[in-house]
Amino acid sequence: MKRRLGPIFGIIISIVLFLALALFADNILGNSQRAAFSDEVSSYNELRKNHKPSTSADITDLTYVNIKENGTLSKKASDLIHRGNFSMSEQYATDRSFGNRTMFYRYNNGDYVVAKKYSRLWNQDPLTFTLIGILFFIIVDTIVIIYYRQRQILKKDIDSVTNNLRRVRKNKEISSLILSPDDDLYELVEQTNQINKDISQLREDAKLRERRFKGLIGHLPIGVMLLNSQGEVLLHNQAMASLLDENITDDIHPFIEDVKTYGLSRMIEHSLRKNKNYHREIQLVGNSQKYVDANVIHLVHTREDFDQQVLVILYDLTESRHMEQMQVDFVNNVSHELKTPITSIEGFSETLLDGAQDDPEKREHFLKIIHDESVRLTELIQDILSLSKIKKDNDSTELVDMETDIERILQSMEVSIDKHHLKVEKSFFGNKEVTINRAKVNLILNNLIKNAISYNKENGTIKIAVHHDEIENRLRVIIEDSGIGISQDDQNRVFERFYRVDRSRSLETGGTGLGLAIVKETVDNLDGNLTIDSDLGLGTTFTFEIPL
Repeated sequence: MKRRLGPIFGIIISIVLFLALALFADNILGNSQRAAFSDEVSSYNELRKNHKPSTSADITDLTYVNIKENGTLSKKASDLIHRGNFSMSEQYATDRSFGNRTMFYRYNNGDYVVAKKYSRLWNQDPLTFTLIGILFFIIVDTIVIIYYRQRQILKKDIDSVTNNLRRVRKNKEISSLILSPDDDLYELVEQTNQINKDISQLREDAKLRERRFKGLIGHLPIGVMLLNSQGEVLLHNQAMASLLDENITDDIHPFIEDVKTYGLSRMIEHSLRKNKNYHREIQLVGNSQKYVDANVIHLVHTREDFDQQVLVILYDLTESRHMEQMQVDFVNNVSHELKTPITSIEGFSETLLDGAQDDPEKREHFLKIIHDESVRLTELIQDILSLSKIKKDNDSTELVDMETDIERILQSMEVSIDKHHLKVEKSFFGNKEVTINRAKVNLILNNLIKNAISYNKENGTIKIAVHHDEIENRLRVIIEDSGIGISQDDQNRVFERFYRVDRSRSLETGGTGLGLAIVKETVDNLDGNLTIDSDLGLGTTFTFEIPL
């Protein structure tokens, strides 16, 4: 509606302007006509000295009028007199109509006046005036319409630019606006488009950096949580959720909903309140019961940054503490295991030195005990060295005939096998020659076969099956015995160091308690899998798979 009224107001103004110009020109014409009439009246007065008034009027092209007559000019002159327009002894008066301007001159307040009728501006040449008026309106209204048209186009372009800027601010796609290079808004539109490109690039870079940052935080092995100054969680990673054993939501929420450990919660609260950093080792409560190294860091970005943040970092120490405890237990177990044979060797040696050596029967018995304990001590030391060498050995591989190596291991244990009257059954599936780490695989086989011999029954059997899966390129070995078996409770612990299912049987067979631990760690070192299937009193089956 506003756009339509603009041209209408412009046309109305043009009409008013035309009328004002016409009246102004007509007024100038009237002044000229009055000057001419005054000159003619002067000539009339000079002629009147020698001629009659009517004759003088005819000579000067004036009309001599008797105001007492009934003519048109007489009535107009009479009306002027009655209205008081003639009040001086010698005066002029003018009567105006739309088309004409009639001027009167009255001399000495008489009953006679001289008059002359002049045409007004638009009545001088009506056709010319009309044509000029039409031409004026065409020109002026064309200018007005063009002005408003250009103004509408300009306003439309400005609205488009404004809308584009608004869309840029809201991160929306802007509408295309094509202008000619000579347009007044061309440079503004170009700069708007460039700003949109720059902001889009900045937003893409920011999103990329945010994705990279979140990806980095998400894959960190340490727990990370970022809080604002109100103690609300702004950011966290999966490691933090795992450590706290909580399903942390991505929505902003108070940290107290996730942190259930009083010690950690107090560290965070103190950091928020006192703007200080805190560091200590704590044990998390809940289902995890994990030990963590907790760092609560007060972040200050700038002096003007009032919304300061707190970074909570948790480093899982559970495995480290477990390893430390394992080391302590290992040292204690090794000390205990070494103490028994050393004490036996020392005791029986002293007995021999004290005179028992003179008794041939006792000497032979004591020397046999010393020999057995020495062998046991040697095996224990050898197993300890094997454990320490598992991760130090290189990963070199070679082509190995599995049947030949297993046969060699069985031959080395032939005395023990014959002693217990055991029957060994071997079966091979697939290619017998495989490329493996020979030392580590033989270490596994040696301990598993030795275990099958030591815990088997008299006249029992040992079944060894070797499978080479050429499709998946994996080696699977199954060693089954018909021995005493392992209870379900013991199956979860047989791979612990120095753990024995039957301690008396282990001492009798000379076991060190490290064999299955060596097997487990070696299989893990080869990125393989080790499983156990056993029934108490029926036997045990060990299966290990390793990639080739």
